Amino acid sequence: MKLSEVETTRLLEKAQRQLEAEAQLLEISSKRVVVVGDTHGDYDTSKKAVDTFLGEEDTVLLFLGDYVDRGPKQIENINFLLDLKTKFPKKIYLIRGNHETPTANLNYGFFNLVSSRYSPQLYRKYSELFAQMPYAAMLGFSILCVHGGLAEGLKSLSQIASLPKGEVEPASPLVTQLLWNDPKEGVSGFQESFRGEGIRYFGRDVFDTFMEENKLSLMLRSHEAYPEGYAYLFGGRLLGLFSCRYYGVTPRAAVLDEDMGKRRVSLVDLT
Repeated sequence: MKLSEVETTRLLEKAQRQLEAEAQLLEISSKRVVVVGDTHGDYDTSKKAVDTFLGEEDTVLLFLGDYVDRGPKQIENINFLLDLKTKFPKKIYLIRGNHETPTANLNYGFFNLVSSRYSPQLYRKYSELFAQMPYAAMLGFSILCVHGGLAEGLKSLSQIASLPKGEVEPASPLVTQLLWNDPKEGVSGFQESFRGEGIRYFGRDVFDTFMEENKLSLMLRSHEAYPEGYAYLFGGRLLGLFSCRYYGVTPRAAVLDEDMGKRRVSLVDLT
């Protein structure tokens, strides 16, 4: 979508109103949910997911964040998804990734791209919109979707639900870790991550405890590029997705179909 600055401003303001009305922890109960991982300016993958699934009855698309930075069509990608959000607010859901923050955008390209094509003032509009994106989503009663992973100190889903909206640069360590943390086999508890200060790896022990205490059956997350576009960890109870072809991976989506009260998961190639 190639829009003027005035048109883009109108789109951002309209989409922001939609996001402001949503809970911090989304509750999605459609019979079919298609989950898409990081797209990072990969407009073609986002469009493929939308063209394939949006028209299907009882189907919702959930994107797990990181719509901008790095890729060649960052503005086109985020504007495409925001436009769909305004048109189909109950069919398209967008949660926040670590690249929907000024810290990431200043370092990985989106700020400079928006400022050079439009203006720094328009980037401010994007950052205010990102601040209204939910941090997580529940599919039914037992599947949690986040961008990064578990955070130290996170014990219950109600903690996510009660997080404030509107923080352009998230200040809480819990939020930082929800957006940035990674699972790692062989790790016990929370350990320092290569990603930087305050960011952690989390192990299967704390994962299993969290899942059991919150009666969860599956966690979906993105944030890491897997060669096949997906990876199962922790005995198959955690599914990582990645959907940006520019990382040399096969972009994938997970399709979760309701079957006799349970969710059947299948993986789809989005190339």
